[in-house]
Amino acid sequence: MAFSLFFCLIVAITVVVALSIDYKDRSFQYMQPMRDGVKLHSRVIFPRGHVDGDGQKYTTIIDRSPYGADGLELINDIFMPFGFVTVGQDMRGTGQSEGNFTIWHQDGDDGEDLGNWVVKQRWSNGKVFSFGASADGLAAFTLPTNGPQWLNAQYTVWSSSTGYPVIYPNGAYLENLADAWIKSTVPDQSDECLDIIKTHEMNDDWWLPVDLTGKFNLVRWSSAFWAGWYDIFLVGNLHAYNGFNFESQEEFRHQSMLLIDPCGHCQDAAEYFSQDIIFGRTALSLIQGLQTFGVVPKQRTDILNVTFYVMSSNDEAGRAVGQFWTSLEKFPEPVMTRFYIHGDKTASTLKPNPQSATYSESSTYTYDPADPMPSRGGNNLNMPCGPLDQRDIDSRSDVITFETDAFFEELALTGPIFAHLYVSSDAIDTDFMVRVSDVYPTGEVRLLQDSAVRMRWREGGLTPQFMEAGKVYEAHMSIWNTSYIIAPTHKLRVGISSSNYPRFSINRNNGQPLVSTAPEAFVNVTAKNSIFHSAAYPSHLLLPVVDKKLQLPKINDIRLTAKTMYPDLDLSVIENRMPEIMKAFRGPF
Repeated sequence: MAFSLFFCLIVAITVVVALSIDYKDRSFQYMQPMRDGVKLHSRVIFPRGHVDGDGQKYTTIIDRSPYGADGLELINDIFMPFGFVTVGQDMRGTGQSEGNFTIWHQDGDDGEDLGNWVVKQRWSNGKVFSFGASADGLAAFTLPTNGPQWLNAQYTVWSSSTGYPVIYPNGAYLENLADAWIKSTVPDQSDECLDIIKTHEMNDDWWLPVDLTGKFNLVRWSSAFWAGWYDIFLVGNLHAYNGFNFESQEEFRHQSMLLIDPCGHCQDAAEYFSQDIIFGRTALSLIQGLQTFGVVPKQRTDILNVTFYVMSSNDEAGRAVGQFWTSLEKFPEPVMTRFYIHGDKTASTLKPNPQSATYSESSTYTYDPADPMPSRGGNNLNMPCGPLDQRDIDSRSDVITFETDAFFEELALTGPIFAHLYVSSDAIDTDFMVRVSDVYPTGEVRLLQDSAVRMRWREGGLTPQFMEAGKVYEAHMSIWNTSYIIAPTHKLRVGISSSNYPRFSINRNNGQPLVSTAPEAFVNVTAKNSIFHSAAYPSHLLLPVVDKKLQLPKINDIRLTAKTMYPDLDLSVIENRMPEIMKAFRGPF
């Protein structure tokens, strides 16, 4: 069986069990005091063959996690066989650590305190790297703010260097993501934590400690990132790559590596992407981590700084034009192309024409918060995710769809998607949701990306801006990014609604804050919402169109198995136990 190097290494959450490694004689646990006196549980593991007091000096890789010493901190230990000391630390208020969980607000200081302790140890050579996947990565992204002198490299997986757009895209609250994660990770502190998050539904200064915007100039080390097109942190991962690569200190610019697989956290989506090996993964992801930490040299000239999977439909037409990997020095520059929606429920690059026989000013639907549209796929965690079929929800009366003609030629998209809507409502506040989907000739409607805008936060700012009945408003919306090819004979569909629950919280249309406990906060206001598609108010999508032949060169072999890269590495133990390893690996996310 040819398993990728990724599965030789990244399954370290279970590799201790799978390989029966005995750490007892070289693993030490401490309760490390932080600057405020709170003690955090930390575990130090030395490489095999280490002898205490022999004078050997080591580079250390740290991973700080809310999942405990037997959770994601173990992934850090994949680097131990290469001669590193690994240190895992439970974030405050989690695992065996003291204190209360601070929603990453204390992690910059705690991470700095941990590194300061490491470099004072007699076994340290003064160099520290950070590794972090998912929630651990959020902690790792707080380190640059403090500018620690000992930090020499970072490798971050499926994570985000910005907080607000991940939890409140365009002001709309991703309820399932935040609520489910907080309740499962810090159940005893969940009410307080969620109250804090919901109190800051505006993008105020509370979000600054979890946002590296404007701070990337502090970065002076090597870095690499691993993202996913259907990942919950996609937008924050791209934010990190752009900042580290283009805004860091001069000598470290244009060196960061980025890999984007189709799935990220959304492992269930792997079945839709035929050129991934196992669960949407490629060995290249971990090899780039090893390169970042100086373990292996770059071994392929066709692998450049930006490597990503080009998705398409999982049918014969899609596999003929997409479903492959590409690697570039930088992202292609797309032609941002307007696709207008029309009164006859079509979508095209033509502007609305008042002379058309099918011309109409707007389309209206009724949104009842007591009967929200259920979520179907997308960039989710702990609920169905990925390119799920939208047919059943598209048939609802509170959903309006607009569809292109079938394409004669492929339409290649790579880059950000935006919606620019003109809307009105008879309620003072409401949501507008946009879903972009691929319509198969067989009738399936597979989701590419979706997002929302909460109208009271449409202008950003610190105070809600309510709507007046009958007035037309502009609603700009980022629908995140993709790399996807619409195959010939397929269509593109735009679905517009005002709910997507439980992915997004229900907007009751009453204008009350999320944390309000006043009786009026629980009153549902049924709204008549309108989407305009007139010459004066031409609602449209902005799609990132690229030339596949010129801008998306295909990598013929991305598999990069461990046998190819490391012929002396014995994979038999892991290969024989892959089912249980995968089961355990999926758990902590």
